[in-house]
Amino acid sequence: MPPATLRFVRSVLGLSLVLGCAAAAPKPAITTLIYLVNNPSSIASFRAHADRVSIIAPQTFYMDAQGFVQGEVPRDVLQIAAEHHVAVTPLVVNRGFNQPLMHTVLDSPESRARAIRYLVYYALRDGYQGFQFDYENILYTYRDKFTQFFKEASHEFHRHGLQLSAAIVGRRDDVRKGNNSGYDNWSGVYDYGEMARYADFISVMAYAEHGPSANPGPVAGLPWVTAIAKYSAETIGAKKVSLGVPFYGVRWDAADPNATPAPPRKWRGRSARYSDTVKVLAASEAQWDEALSSPHVTFETDGRPSELWFENARSLQAKLQLAHDTGFVGISAWAAGQEDPAFWDALDAWQVRHPRRPLATGVFDARSKRAARELARASK
Repeated sequence: MPPATLRFVRSVLGLSLVLGCAAAAPKPAITTLIYLVNNPSSIASFRAHADRVSIIAPQTFYMDAQGFVQGEVPRDVLQIAAEHHVAVTPLVVNRGFNQPLMHTVLDSPESRARAIRYLVYYALRDGYQGFQFDYENILYTYRDKFTQFFKEASHEFHRHGLQLSAAIVGRRDDVRKGNNSGYDNWSGVYDYGEMARYADFISVMAYAEHGPSANPGPVAGLPWVTAIAKYSAETIGAKKVSLGVPFYGVRWDAADPNATPAPPRKWRGRSARYSDTVKVLAASEAQWDEALSSPHVTFETDGRPSELWFENARSLQAKLQLAHDTGFVGISAWAAGQEDPAFWDALDAWQVRHPRRPLATGVFDARSKRAARELARASK
């Protein structure tokens, strides 16, 4: 074979080997926790995309001031989860994020124990992977009591082979700066390092950078989210963090300056689903903010300015990559039914993990008695 021909053959074979290796390269793995609310659009989104969901987290359980817990996961959601091998981890919340209610429970060891026992019972009865604490609007001075509650719950959950996680408000440091309502009532109560000792994972809500009561801006601009991710990795440990991302946007409409009485703020904000955004984009062109990795659109409503900042597949892909590059376990997205449908296509580049904890089977009475017996044995 002539030398020139030999060199050509070698180059072709070398290129084929490189392409073959590239084609065989595994996709990066990710755990997708998707929050769900009990409405038709949220359940429909889960049904359509269940194969790309690792954990479905319905916000359907509520705790009262005495620690009694009630709620249930909709039957349709349980059926979809069972058919697609999706783990179920419901949220438990202080209804309406009622602060006095939460303080009352934290002040009472009996109420804390009651709440934990209820949650373990429900998880055993229905075969949940566990529960996620979504307790919010708690005064920062209750940090030690909240951590104790979480520690007590972790002990009981792990005794029964259940997982315990928490959704916590993201922050960039642990410094109380003056009279800061955001820290005092929302983010300051969470002891990132101590909770990490007892959690299976923690969903750090890296939103809302700009909420409805603020002036217009990104719901989760990438620099702001990156700062939260960095702090979370340093204090919690990357392998226990799931990066909380928003599916929703926020629309702001300028208040009428001539109104009587005068409006308290220049802007009135409200949450917007992506389906709401599509309607706006039919008449106005979106802009991409490169520095913030966030899309937005400006337009007029009744002759006054309006501004909408939202999340789309491109902005969410940047957050997926951030979570992966930081070593996080995955993302926790609020909430199914509010997203850009193209987000699900973006997940084709990822290997979605599927925890395989089977849901409980059998008739309700039998499952209830079995869970009660297990609780009784453990308490002896």
